[in-house]
Amino acid sequence: MDISSENLEKITNDIIREILKEKNPKSGFDKELASAMEHSMIRPDATAAMVKQFCEEAINYHFRNVAVAPCFVALAQKYLAGSGVRVSTAVGFPMGITTNKMKVAEALEAIENGATEIDLPINVGMVKAGEYKTTKEDIEAVVRASNKRALIKVVIDLGTLSAEEIIKISLLAKLAGADFLKVAAGSKPGGVTSDDIKMIRMAVGPKIGIKADGGIKDYKSARSIIEAGATTIGASGSVKIVTGC
Repeated sequence: MDISSENLEKITNDIIREILKEKNPKSGFDKELASAMEHSMIRPDATAAMVKQFCEEAINYHFRNVAVAPCFVALAQKYLAGSGVRVSTAVGFPMGITTNKMKVAEALEAIENGATEIDLPINVGMVKAGEYKTTKEDIEAVVRASNKRALIKVVIDLGTLSAEEIIKISLLAKLAGADFLKVAAGSKPGGVTSDDIKMIRMAVGPKIGIKADGGIKDYKSARSIIEAGATTIGASGSVKIVTGC
Protein backbone atom coordinates (compact mmCIF):
# COMPACT_ATOMS: atom_id res chain seq x y z
CA MET A 1 0.00 0.00 0.00
CA ASP A 2 1.40 3.38 -1.02
CA ILE A 3 1.34 6.19 1.57
CA SER A 4 2.03 9.75 0.51
CA SER A 5 4.42 11.88 2.52
CA GLU A 6 1.47 14.07 3.52
CA ASN A 7 -0.48 11.10 4.90
CA LEU A 8 2.63 9.75 6.63
CA GLU A 9 3.12 13.09 8.39
CA LYS A 10 -0.51 13.08 9.52
CA ILE A 11 -0.26 9.52 10.86
CA THR A 12 2.96 10.41 12.68
CA ASN A 13 1.42 13.50 14.26
CA ASP A 14 -1.64 11.53 15.35
CA ILE A 15 0.58 8.96 17.07
CA ILE A 16 2.60 11.66 18.83
CA ARG A 17 -0.57 13.35 20.06
CA GLU A 18 -1.87 10.08 21.48
CA ILE A 19 1.42 9.37 23.24
CA LEU A 20 1.49 12.85 24.76
CA LYS A 21 -2.13 12.48 25.83
CA GLU A 22 -1.24 9.29 27.71
CA LYS A 23 1.89 10.72 29.32
CA ASN A 24 0.52 14.13 30.32
CA PRO A 25 -1.56 14.37 33.49
CA LYS A 26 -5.12 15.53 33.56
CA SER A 27 -5.47 19.29 33.29
CA GLY A 28 -7.18 19.49 36.68
CA PHE A 29 -4.21 20.25 38.92
CA ASP A 30 -2.70 23.36 40.49
CA LYS A 31 0.33 24.13 38.32
CA GLU A 32 1.58 26.91 40.58
CA LEU A 33 1.52 24.65 43.62
CA ALA A 34 3.08 21.81 41.61
CA SER A 35 6.10 24.01 40.83
CA ALA A 36 6.69 24.32 44.59
CA MET A 37 6.44 20.59 45.34
CA GLU A 38 9.48 18.51 46.26
CA HIS A 39 8.47 14.95 45.37
CA SER A 40 10.08 12.88 48.14
CA MET A 41 11.30 9.29 47.73
CA ILE A 42 13.68 9.17 50.71
CA ARG A 43 12.61 6.00 52.51
CA PRO A 44 14.40 2.83 53.61
CA ASP A 45 12.50 0.52 51.26
CA ALA A 46 12.92 2.64 48.11
CA THR A 47 13.83 0.74 44.94
CA ALA A 48 15.15 1.85 41.55
CA ALA A 49 11.70 1.19 40.08
CA MET A 50 10.09 3.49 42.65
CA VAL A 51 12.62 6.22 41.90
CA LYS A 52 11.82 5.92 38.19
CA GLN A 53 8.09 6.23 38.90
CA PHE A 54 8.60 9.34 41.03
CA CYS A 55 10.80 10.91 38.36
CA GLU A 56 8.13 10.28 35.71
CA GLU A 57 5.47 11.81 37.94
CA ALA A 58 7.68 14.82 38.62
CA ILE A 59 8.17 15.39 34.89
CA ASN A 60 4.46 14.99 34.12
CA TYR A 61 3.35 17.37 36.88
CA HIS A 62 6.30 19.78 36.60
CA PHE A 63 7.34 19.39 40.23
CA ARG A 64 10.31 21.37 41.51
CA ASN A 65 12.45 18.34 42.29
CA VAL A 66 12.61 14.68 43.23
CA ALA A 67 14.23 14.03 46.62
CA VAL A 68 16.06 10.71 46.74
CA ALA A 69 18.60 8.96 48.96
CA PRO A 70 22.26 9.60 48.03
CA CYS A 71 22.57 6.14 46.45
CA PHE A 72 19.89 7.06 43.88
CA VAL A 73 21.10 10.55 42.91
CA ALA A 74 22.89 9.48 39.72
CA LEU A 75 19.93 7.34 38.66
CA ALA A 76 17.44 10.17 39.25
CA GLN A 77 19.69 12.56 37.33
CA LYS A 78 19.63 10.13 34.40
CA TYR A 79 15.82 10.00 34.37
CA LEU A 80 15.39 13.76 34.86
CA ALA A 81 18.08 15.01 32.47
CA GLY A 82 16.74 17.83 30.29
CA SER A 83 13.35 17.93 32.03
CA GLY A 84 13.95 20.99 34.21
CA VAL A 85 13.17 18.95 37.35
CA ARG A 86 15.97 19.09 39.91
CA VAL A 87 17.55 16.28 41.92
CA SER A 88 17.57 16.69 45.70
CA THR A 89 19.17 14.56 48.41
CA ALA A 90 20.28 14.72 52.05
CA VAL A 91 23.66 14.48 53.76
CA GLY A 92 24.33 13.53 57.37
CA PHE A 93 20.82 12.10 57.31
CA PRO A 94 18.75 11.73 59.40
CA MET A 95 20.26 13.07 62.65
CA GLY A 96 23.13 15.30 61.52
CA ILE A 97 25.56 13.66 63.94
CA THR A 98 28.28 12.69 61.46
CA THR A 99 31.51 14.71 61.44
CA ASN A 100 31.81 17.88 59.42
CA LYS A 101 34.32 16.26 57.05
CA MET A 102 31.86 13.44 56.37
CA LYS A 103 29.05 15.90 55.60
CA VAL A 104 31.28 17.83 53.22
CA ALA A 105 32.41 14.63 51.49
CA GLU A 106 28.80 13.46 51.11
CA ALA A 107 27.75 16.82 49.71
CA LEU A 108 30.58 16.87 47.18
CA GLU A 109 29.79 13.36 45.95
CA ALA A 110 26.08 14.17 45.72
CA ILE A 111 26.84 17.25 43.63
CA GLU A 112 29.19 15.25 41.41
CA ASN A 113 26.38 12.72 40.85
CA GLY A 114 23.91 15.41 39.85
CA ALA A 115 22.24 16.77 42.99
CA THR A 116 21.46 20.48 42.88
CA GLU A 117 19.60 20.71 46.21
CA ILE A 118 20.86 19.26 49.51
CA ASP A 119 19.12 18.88 52.88
CA LEU A 120 21.56 19.30 55.79
CA PRO A 121 20.39 18.16 59.26
CA ILE A 122 22.06 20.04 62.10
CA ASN A 123 23.49 18.39 65.21
CA VAL A 124 20.68 18.99 67.72
CA GLY A 125 22.94 18.08 70.63
CA MET A 126 25.28 20.95 69.80
CA VAL A 127 22.36 23.38 69.82
CA LYS A 128 21.08 22.01 73.13
CA ALA A 129 24.57 22.51 74.58
CA GLY A 130 24.71 26.10 73.33
CA GLU A 131 27.51 25.38 70.85
CA TYR A 132 26.23 27.92 68.34
CA LYS A 133 29.62 28.83 66.89
CA THR A 134 30.36 25.17 66.11
CA THR A 135 26.88 24.71 64.62
CA LYS A 136 27.35 27.74 62.38
CA GLU A 137 30.79 26.53 61.27
CA ASP A 138 29.31 23.10 60.48
CA ILE A 139 26.81 24.70 58.10
CA GLU A 140 29.36 27.10 56.62
CA ALA A 141 31.71 24.27 55.65
CA VAL A 142 29.03 22.55 53.54
CA VAL A 143 27.88 25.85 52.02
CA ARG A 144 31.48 26.70 51.11
CA ALA A 145 32.15 23.24 49.66
CA SER A 146 29.01 23.39 47.49
CA ASN A 147 30.33 26.61 45.94
CA LYS A 148 26.85 27.58 44.65
CA ARG A 149 26.52 24.33 42.69
CA ALA A 150 23.70 23.19 44.96
CA LEU A 151 21.19 24.88 47.24
CA ILE A 152 21.86 24.03 50.89
CA LYS A 153 18.77 23.53 53.08
CA VAL A 154 19.40 23.42 56.82
CA VAL A 155 16.99 21.01 58.50
CA ILE A 156 15.10 22.15 61.59
CA ASP A 157 13.36 19.25 63.36
CA LEU A 158 10.39 20.83 65.12
CA GLY A 159 9.82 17.84 67.39
CA THR A 160 13.22 18.02 69.09
CA LEU A 161 13.56 21.78 69.57
CA SER A 162 11.96 24.53 71.62
CA ALA A 163 10.59 27.65 69.91
CA GLU A 164 13.65 29.59 71.09
CA GLU A 165 16.02 26.95 69.67
CA ILE A 166 14.13 26.93 66.36
CA ILE A 167 14.62 30.68 66.04
CA LYS A 168 18.30 30.43 66.96
CA ILE A 169 18.97 27.73 64.34
CA SER A 170 17.04 29.66 61.72
CA LEU A 171 19.19 32.73 62.30
CA LEU A 172 22.42 30.69 62.48
CA ALA A 173 21.59 29.06 59.13
CA LYS A 174 20.90 32.44 57.56
CA LEU A 175 24.16 33.88 58.91
CA ALA A 176 26.06 30.81 57.66
CA GLY A 177 24.88 31.43 54.10
CA ALA A 178 22.32 28.63 53.75
CA ASP A 179 19.87 29.04 50.89
CA PHE A 180 16.90 27.40 52.62
CA LEU A 181 15.55 26.25 55.93
CA LYS A 182 13.85 22.85 55.86
CA VAL A 183 11.17 22.89 58.53
CA ALA A 184 10.67 19.18 59.28
CA ALA A 185 8.10 17.52 61.53
CA GLY A 186 9.31 13.94 61.53
CA SER A 187 8.97 13.71 65.30
CA LYS A 188 6.27 16.36 65.84
CA PRO A 189 2.67 15.17 66.13
CA GLY A 190 0.38 16.90 63.65
CA GLY A 191 3.12 17.88 61.23
CA VAL A 192 4.22 21.34 60.11
CA THR A 193 1.61 24.03 60.68
CA SER A 194 1.02 27.50 59.26
CA ASP A 195 1.93 28.95 62.66
CA ASP A 196 5.33 27.20 62.55
CA ILE A 197 6.06 28.74 59.15
CA LYS A 198 4.83 32.20 60.14
CA MET A 199 7.08 32.21 63.22
CA ILE A 200 10.18 31.24 61.26
CA ARG A 201 9.43 33.56 58.35
CA MET A 202 9.03 36.46 60.77
CA ALA A 203 12.44 35.65 62.28
CA VAL A 204 14.46 35.28 59.06
CA GLY A 205 12.76 37.74 56.74
CA PRO A 206 11.61 37.31 53.13
CA LYS A 207 14.78 36.36 51.26
CA ILE A 208 15.79 32.90 52.52
CA GLY A 209 13.77 29.94 51.23
CA ILE A 210 11.64 27.81 53.55
CA LYS A 211 10.80 24.18 52.81
CA ALA A 212 7.97 22.62 54.83
CA ASP A 213 8.13 18.85 55.19
CA GLY A 214 5.95 16.58 57.30
CA GLY A 215 2.24 16.00 57.76
CA ILE A 216 1.14 17.97 54.69
CA LYS A 217 -1.17 15.55 52.92
CA ASP A 218 -3.91 17.50 51.14
CA TYR A 219 -4.44 20.48 48.87
CA LYS A 220 -5.96 22.79 51.49
CA SER A 221 -3.15 22.33 54.04
CA ALA A 222 -0.49 22.70 51.32
CA ARG A 223 -2.01 25.97 50.14
CA SER A 224 -2.22 27.33 53.68
CA ILE A 225 1.45 26.46 54.28
CA ILE A 226 2.52 28.35 51.14
CA GLU A 227 0.35 31.33 52.09
CA ALA A 228 1.97 31.34 55.55
CA GLY A 229 5.39 31.93 53.94
CA ALA A 230 6.80 28.58 52.82
CA THR A 231 8.63 28.51 49.50
CA THR A 232 8.39 24.78 48.83
CA ILE A 233 6.71 21.68 50.26
CA GLY A 234 8.27 18.24 50.61
CA ALA A 235 5.86 15.31 50.36
CA SER A 236 5.59 11.79 48.98
CA GLY A 237 1.92 12.31 48.06
CA SER A 238 2.59 15.29 45.79
CA VAL A 239 0.30 14.06 42.99
CA LYS A 240 -2.62 13.67 45.36
CA ILE A 241 -1.95 17.12 46.85
CA VAL A 242 -1.80 19.09 43.59
CA THR A 243 -4.77 17.34 42.02
CA GLY A 244 -6.85 17.95 45.15
CA CYS A 245 -7.94 14.29 45.25
